[in-house]
Amino acid sequence: MKLFLLSCLLVSYCCQVGAVNRKYYIGITETVWNYAPGKANAISGQLFAEEEQAEVFLKRGPHRIGSTYKKAIYIQYTNHLYDVIVDKPSWLGFLGPIIKAEVGDSITIHLKNFASRNYTLHPHGVRYTKENEGAFYPDTTKDLQKRDDAVEPGGQYTYTWDVTEDQGPAKADADCITRAYHSHIDAPRDVASGLVGPLIICRKDTMNRDSDQPFEAEFILMFSVVDENLSWYLEDNIRTYCFEPSQVDKDDEDFQESNKMHSINGYMYGYLPNLTMCVEDKIKWHLFGMGNEADIHSAYFHGQTLIERHHRVDTISLFPATFIDAVMVPRSPGEWLLSCQVNDHIEGGMQALFKVEDCKKSIPGHNESTKIRQYFIAAEEIIWNYGPSAVNHFTGQELIVDSESHIFFEQSETRIGGSYKKAIYKEYTDDSFTEHKRRLAEEAHLGLLGPVIKAEVGERIRVTFWNNASRPFSIHPHGVRYRRSEAGARYGSGPAGTESPASHVSPGTTFTYEWDVPEDVGPTEQDPACLTWLYYSAVDAVRDTSSGLVGPLLVCRKGALLSSGKQKNVNMEFFLLATVFDENLSWYLDDNILMFTLSPDKIDKDDEDFQESNKMHSINGYMYGNQPGLEMCKGSVVSWHLMGLGSEVDVHGIYFSENTFVTKGTRRDTANLFPHTGLTAIMKPDSEGVFEVSCLTTDHYTGGMKQNYKVKKCRWWNVDLSMYLHEKIYYIAAVEVEWDYSPNRTWEFERHQYHEESPGNPFLNKDDKFIGSKYKKVVYREYTNQTFSTLKNRAKEQQHLEIQGPLLVSNTGDKIVIVFKNLASRPYSIHAHGVKTDSSVVAVTNPGETKIYVWKIPERSSPERGDSHCIAWAYHSTVDIVKDTYSGLIGTLVVCHRHYLPSFHTKKKVQFALLFMVFDENESWYMDENIKMYSTNPHLVDKEDDRFLESNKMHAINGKVFGNLQGLTMHVGDNVSWYLMGMGNEIDIHTVHFHGHSFDYKQTGVYRADVFDLFPGTSQTVEMTPQNPGTWLLHCHVTDHIHAGMEATYTVLPPN
Repeated sequence: MKLFLLSCLLVSYCCQVGAVNRKYYIGITETVWNYAPGKANAISGQLFAEEEQAEVFLKRGPHRIGSTYKKAIYIQYTNHLYDVIVDKPSWLGFLGPIIKAEVGDSITIHLKNFASRNYTLHPHGVRYTKENEGAFYPDTTKDLQKRDDAVEPGGQYTYTWDVTEDQGPAKADADCITRAYHSHIDAPRDVASGLVGPLIICRKDTMNRDSDQPFEAEFILMFSVVDENLSWYLEDNIRTYCFEPSQVDKDDEDFQESNKMHSINGYMYGYLPNLTMCVEDKIKWHLFGMGNEADIHSAYFHGQTLIERHHRVDTISLFPATFIDAVMVPRSPGEWLLSCQVNDHIEGGMQALFKVEDCKKSIPGHNESTKIRQYFIAAEEIIWNYGPSAVNHFTGQELIVDSESHIFFEQSETRIGGSYKKAIYKEYTDDSFTEHKRRLAEEAHLGLLGPVIKAEVGERIRVTFWNNASRPFSIHPHGVRYRRSEAGARYGSGPAGTESPASHVSPGTTFTYEWDVPEDVGPTEQDPACLTWLYYSAVDAVRDTSSGLVGPLLVCRKGALLSSGKQKNVNMEFFLLATVFDENLSWYLDDNILMFTLSPDKIDKDDEDFQESNKMHSINGYMYGNQPGLEMCKGSVVSWHLMGLGSEVDVHGIYFSENTFVTKGTRRDTANLFPHTGLTAIMKPDSEGVFEVSCLTTDHYTGGMKQNYKVKKCRWWNVDLSMYLHEKIYYIAAVEVEWDYSPNRTWEFERHQYHEESPGNPFLNKDDKFIGSKYKKVVYREYTNQTFSTLKNRAKEQQHLEIQGPLLVSNTGDKIVIVFKNLASRPYSIHAHGVKTDSSVVAVTNPGETKIYVWKIPERSSPERGDSHCIAWAYHSTVDIVKDTYSGLIGTLVVCHRHYLPSFHTKKKVQFALLFMVFDENESWYMDENIKMYSTNPHLVDKEDDRFLESNKMHAINGKVFGNLQGLTMHVGDNVSWYLMGMGNEIDIHTVHFHGHSFDYKQTGVYRADVFDLFPGTSQTVEMTPQNPGTWLLHCHVTDHIHAGMEATYTVLPPN
């Protein structure tokens, strides 16, 4: 212990040489904030009174608050007197002041609370002791170490943080990285009330380079659906702004919706001021998200591209507590749109304008390119069938009778069925638009997507667009350069009453777009040879794309394409668009009702069941295995170009069964997609058969977002030469158990003592009609041998696995033999992601049976060059992948490089596998049994009741809630690998935050963070060498998930 303290003193002394103590005087004050301080939409130019969608959020009324709310915000002062405010940039909105420091510095925050209730200030991305954490939760501390947990009204507290090397930028990070600070008594409510601000952490010696500032401007933006229903000031706001405050029903869904403010730094509908820069300036953007399950953001910078983590992008995905930094060098002058491309958020006003001025700098013109690629594309109206074979190819049943699909395909008095009038892009041979260009056999999979537009760096794309539809449409591209006058999107300040012809092509007319592909929009060194983008109609981006107008666009390196237009070194290329086409938002909904329903006059377009029947969970417009043309040869190089589109529900985990792919230097079998994002994935299939490509988001999977792809043996010499010389045998059974998500509620009640009642009550209280914390479940458990008579005791280091099956660890070249016994009461199986098997069909093991499953670990199951030394795959039952997993059958398989030898002699290697998942017990096989067994009054239970359904959604880490996960213990200096995994549904967006430490993760380069984003089908290895003793919070940063108990603690002990 003495040596440990001495080493700490030495490190502390060394760090102080040349270090700076950066002091900030910050006050918490209550203020009035207007999200849209004007009468008109600054994006469209329309008066708010004429915009039905904007009025939902901005109009005051008897039971509506309007655009102005009381909030609490952080304000910086010049000194300890707190009498002179330090000015901040106007574009920061209600965010607190910018706190900035570099590695080696210390930061001192003198906080004074001028507000009317307790608050704190808690940072991400710096080192702090327990008394400087500023976060309230049960962490075994008391007395002086608790004073930081709450600063009372009128009170003061001084926080001191150190910017240590292990919290600063990692090797692949930018010189300055984005973090944030916020109040953390009840973080969701404190942040919703306004207490959040930016924290920028830089490498040593980068902040004081006066003569060599790398950026002409820096901007910091928070994308958040600020939920004013969660604000501590909701009652105040109702009293102040509603005309009939006593009549307001706070539980009314429409009232709650009106208080969800879709904002950037607290501004909506284009009111974010002063995002101004010059052409050719180097601009740094610090972006982050905050909030809830709705906070899926696709921040799209029109007309420009950026570099983010060494990749070329124009759209950046943000989630609650996602921190991103990106660099832009704007080349195209004009006023450009910055928009969240999630449909609901476009309509909700999450948009701003940024202005690029020429500033008398050289402006790149429309250079005469070496080659022009000409396309003739029309918008045409068609009837589209989402299931042309009329069969669910996964069950063999007709779509109209199958239990999963009939909701979407039934045609009746009040249902449209599976066919809809849509508008799609079609390619023609020339500008006469008399002859369609015939699609080749290898393009059959494209479905309703428009033609694939391709170009290489140095070329120009010319698209002659004919609007052969009945209403105005356009073509608007991602990922290329164009003049502001050729943007296909409608926004901004043209002359009064005028519209750019490019953004509004009338029916029967044509417009020719010209887009350049200069070097600075092309792939970076770390990008694939071709970047995947999309183009779409943007007259009304939500309704146009819902109607069907979208297509793929590839931007490739110079020399990456053959003269035929195909990619070099690629045998097959496929383009997949994953989206829930919401036909309720289509321009043709009324036409479809008249055309396809049997009693159009009986339709209630606001009926939830009717709306659900029109949400078509599709890939390229096909559902339930109806997509043709996904065929390839074993051993061939396949380039998958994956795209996302849609709304808040469009969180996709696109899973390729039995094969893996490489993307961004990492090995995966599941790709996460979000609205307006694209991904290039390279696969070399090594297994023959018919396999599944599907979305692992459970509602999407059952809703039909699943297809088959076929791998054929085209060459007789293509055989697997891998040698599997190391065999590991595991004896695993499926066992039914009583599972308690929350055996002890002490931690929960202490954590939420500021609430009138614990937010855990709706999930854990039994009352009359609810189940409580205990459920019958089925789990994987390891036994000592093939008799399955003796359960293998879990070692201390595996105690944390809880609901998960045993942690299976293997190396490249291993053969894993699973002797599986089904000790449960219904059929199950066991199958792992990423592995190679001899059959494309996973055998079913009936109750009482024992079967052997063999998993091979070839190179393509192992970490890629850009991965950590060990990567994680999920294993689970596949008889019914949704119900089996929710019932409890899931575990982690870790695959390491054969040559990986962890340095055990210098550091202790510690491994933790964590599953972040909302276990939806409503989907469990044992639901009826659980009602009978655990409900006080089973006969009173209504399985369709919303409160009952919600009560059975257990927001768990390894199957435990509210601090009940035990065993996450390590020592200072240990080499800790965390294998993080996400599974589940649309709500399973998990932003995993570690208090007290940052971690490293690899995606080609090494990056540092203290939050990692997980989605259904995601797994990631993050690595940490803990230096900070204490008991620290580990939780999902999504608001509802915090309140629902997705929290645990991990303990760092002094070194052994």
